[in-house]
Amino acid sequence: MDPLQARQQMTLPEFRSLRDFIYAKSGIFFSESKQYFLENRLSKRTTDLKLRSYADYLALLQGSEGPAELKRLFVEITTNETSFWRNPPQIEAFQNIVLADAARQARERGQTRLRIWSAACSSGEEPYTLAMICQEVKDTLLRGLTVEILGTDISEKVLAQAQEGSYNSYTLRNLTPEQVQRHFTPQTKDLFQIRPEVQRLTSLRNFNLVDYAGYRQLGFFDVIFCRNVLIYFDEAVKGKVLKEFHAQLHPGGFLLVGHSESIHSFNTGFELLHFSKAMGYRKRS
Repeated sequence: MDPLQARQQMTLPEFRSLRDFIYAKSGIFFSESKQYFLENRLSKRTTDLKLRSYADYLALLQGSEGPAELKRLFVEITTNETSFWRNPPQIEAFQNIVLADAARQARERGQTRLRIWSAACSSGEEPYTLAMICQEVKDTLLRGLTVEILGTDISEKVLAQAQEGSYNSYTLRNLTPEQVQRHFTPQTKDLFQIRPEVQRLTSLRNFNLVDYAGYRQLGFFDVIFCRNVLIYFDEAVKGKVLKEFHAQLHPGGFLLVGHSESIHSFNTGFELLHFSKAMGYRKRS
């Protein structure tokens, strides 16, 4: 038997050491029930690197090659299941209520820019969905305002896919044929390219949500989307991330989290908003 095969089993001490390292670097917490998941995600990587144990992999992460390998690690451990117009009630609440209110408040503050942040944007479907909505009302509801949508993610791999802006029909499944025709250019029978005028509204950058000092560099926002991300954090990290979101929102700004996520147990300075079949939060003025 190849001696490298022996390292396929992750020991509990190895799991705990890797789990603690990942938590310190990303805020993502794996309970002990996730040991198989972590082993499964990292086994090919350790094979490719010809490492004999997960302890050796951790040593590599902590060494001089660590920063580069950390980027690969983030690619392996993050889940990037997404689509355009995901969780329609919440997107429709943004389209029908939040956007108009955010635009009104921006004008009242004397702003000429409306800034929206899609945190953990994965391969770009969420920020481009928001850009499509804004593009359709740029000469009416958003007249006189420059729209800037920032998409960030911890994984450089999915950001590269977002930058490419090319999507298959399954990812577009929640869009109407009219929306697809309006905002995409067909490349092949099953591949569609987001149109330049939509893509221009969106900028993309690598960002780690536990880089608390880095939030200041992002500037202030009128709306923040952070959906289906907080579930990967423990209570301590969740509280810190919410505190940073609060600090980067204009007074009266909106925070939209995943439909199954709640921040009511945190004293965050947000008020709960009830939309039709959806919820959101507003920063208290």
